[in-house]
Amino acid sequence: METKTNAIVIAVFTFVLLVVAIIYKTKSDRKRRSMPLSSAEVGENGYGEGKEPRRKNKNLWGIPSWGLALLTMLLAFFVLMFVGSSIAELFRIPDNNAAEWVFYMLYNLIIAGGCYYICRHNPKSVWYVPVLSNIIGIISAIAEPNFWISSLWIVICGGWGLSIIASIWGSWTGRKQSIPEVK
Repeated sequence: METKTNAIVIAVFTFVLLVVAIIYKTKSDRKRRSMPLSSAEVGENGYGEGKEPRRKNKNLWGIPSWGLALLTMLLAFFVLMFVGSSIAELFRIPDNNAAEWVFYMLYNLIIAGGCYYICRHNPKSVWYVPVLSNIIGIISAIAEPNFWISSLWIVICGGWGLSIIASIWGSWTGRKQSIPEVK
């Protein structure tokens, strides 16, 4: 029972950090958009003469970062449950075999790749993309009584670490690409 309590405390702490990061992000976005242009600098296109638009579109394919994180989670879950179970049925792989770890590792790699790609496009989303992408694993860590007893938690928690590292790396790469080089 103690491990379940610890998992609940960690999940609540993570949720509070997520809420704080989202509030901070919305306030900083509001401040950045409210910077006025003088009417002398505005050209025909509505922007300053010879300038690009002030605000880069942070939506990839028209979907915000949190939506892409949830889609990544659903894709990884689909691969884990449906593709993994159908391959296990096809090749008659028993449930207690090490081959099921391969599906969980594939699940973790899909989530880490999605976190990298999303955070590379929008570096400020590094605060919430890993949490939203791994929400199924977080919920299973809280709800399942045997999660911390079995050896599966090593693979799942390793995937959490991998997705955090991939998100930080993607955010770093995205910031590097958005800063123009000085020659």
